[in-house]
Amino acid sequence: MDLWRSELRVSWRAQWLSLLLHGLVMLMLLLAPWPTNLTAVWLLLLTLVVFECIRSQRRIGSREGDIALLEHRQLRWRQKNWQICARPWMTRQAILLALRSAKGEREKLWLLRDSMSEAEWRQLRQKLLTAG
Repeated sequence: MDLWRSELRVSWRAQWLSLLLHGLVMLMLLLAPWPTNLTAVWLLLLTLVVFECIRSQRRIGSREGDIALLEHRQLRWRQKNWQICARPWMTRQAILLALRSAKGEREKLWLLRDSMSEAEWRQLRQKLLTAG
């Protein structure tokens, strides 16, 4: 039986925050005075930040889909059952869940307020706060 269920959407706040942070790192790399003998290092670092930004955007996009909170600190997400293995960390805008699958896979799942309806957000926070 599902205690809570939602269809997660891509969080635009997470996308913007990721772009902002990666953009700041790129800006610092571009504006820092680099000696000409370190141009290859500079290009490598800049390339790595660009690829990490793309990877981050893809990870944020992969978080959408059906999610359900089950009894006994279980979560169904990505067609797998996950155990919530630590106390959820919650703020007004985000929840961080530490998950472990039956196969031993570990995942940290950030749920942001704008990835679901306001009623679903309130209900999830209430369920997580009251769950032992």
